[in-house]
Amino acid sequence: MSERTTGTGEAPHYDLAVVGAGAVGTLAAYYAVRRDPSRRVAVITHAGRGTGATRLSAGFDTPTGHNPAQRALAARSTALFDELAAGLGDAGRAPVDVRWLVARANTAALDATMADGGRTRPVTGEQLALLDQTFPGLAHDDDQVLLATAPMTVGQPQWLADRLLDEVLGRPDNTLLEGFRVTEVRRTGGRVELVAADGSRITTAKAVLALGPWVLDGPVAASARDRGARVKKVVAFHIMTPPPPGAPALVLEDADAFLLPHRPGGHWIFSITSPDWDRGPDEPLAIDARDRELARALLARHVPGFLPHLLGGRVFSDCFTPGHLPVVDRVGGDVVMAIGGSGSGYRLAPAMAEDALNLLDGRPRT
Repeated sequence: MSERTTGTGEAPHYDLAVVGAGAVGTLAAYYAVRRDPSRRVAVITHAGRGTGATRLSAGFDTPTGHNPAQRALAARSTALFDELAAGLGDAGRAPVDVRWLVARANTAALDATMADGGRTRPVTGEQLALLDQTFPGLAHDDDQVLLATAPMTVGQPQWLADRLLDEVLGRPDNTLLEGFRVTEVRRTGGRVELVAADGSRITTAKAVLALGPWVLDGPVAASARDRGARVKKVVAFHIMTPPPPGAPALVLEDADAFLLPHRPGGHWIFSITSPDWDRGPDEPLAIDARDRELARALLARHVPGFLPHLLGGRVFSDCFTPGHLPVVDRVGGDVVMAIGGSGSGYRLAPAMAEDALNLLDGRPRT
C-alpha cells in the first residue's frame, strides 16, 4: 500500500478517494486512472471488495428504462460496457435470449422502454416449442402474450469489480483501504477529510461516495433522504434444475420478476419483487415465508413445473430512488455521491460512474 503524507504525521493524502468497492465504485476508480494515470486513488470499503448487491446481483442487463433519462443511462452504459470489453479484453458478459410475458395492452409500453430502439415481436412456433420444453407447464392468462426481443446480456458483477480493482491497484500510488467505515466527511484546510468509525482518517482532493444501501447509515444520509432514497430488500430464489443449452430468460413483466439461466451454478435464478422496505444491509436478512409464498404463487400461475425445484436463493439490500433514476449529485464542494441503482445498479453502473467523474472533473455530464 502506498500512502502519501506530508512527512509530519498528517493523514495520508490522495487525489481521489472512492468510498465503496462495488460496481459503481470500482468503475469510478478505473475510469479515474484511465483518464489520468498519475492520479493517486484510494478505494475505501468497510465491508470488503465487491460485497452486497455487487456480489449477489444476477447481472441481468436488459437495456431498458421507464423514462427518457433512465433509457439514456441504459444506452450509455451499454456503450461503456463495450468499451470495457475492448480495454480489458473481457467485460465478463455473455448474450442470452429473452422472452417476455406481458399483458397484451402493455406491449406498446414495453416497446417504448427499449433504450436501443428495439422492438418486441411475437414468439414463433419454433420458439414457443422451445419455451414449452424449457419452462415446464408454461401458462399465461388470456390477456397476456409471449414476445421476443434481440438477445440481451448476463454479466458477472463481482468478477468485473475485482478485475477493475486489480487494474487500479496495479499502479503503485493507488491503494485499497478495507475495514474503513467512513462516518464523517468534512473540509479541512482546503482538502476533503474522510474520518472512519475508529478515528482513522485520510485526506483527498476529491471524493466519490458510491455507498449503495449503506448511504442511509453514512455521512451523507440526510442528503440521500432529501433526494428520496430508501433501502429495500431484494430477493432472488434458486430453481435447482439445470437450464438446457440455449435456454432463454423469461421476464414476467407485469409481476416485475424474471427467470434467468445461471450456467455457472447449474440452476435458474428467479428474481421477484420483495415487499419489504427499509431493511438495511447491516440487518439480518433472510428469505422469509412471505417471499416464498409470492414466488410460489408466480410459479404456480406461470411455470408450475418449477415448483418442486424452488430451493434457497440470495437476499440483499439495495438503495432505491424515485422513478428508479439514480442520483449522481454533489453533496458539497468536491464530493459527489452516486447512489440509487434501484435493483439495476450493475447495468447502470458504468454511466453512473462516468457521470460522477464528469461532475468532479468539470466535464459535460452524459
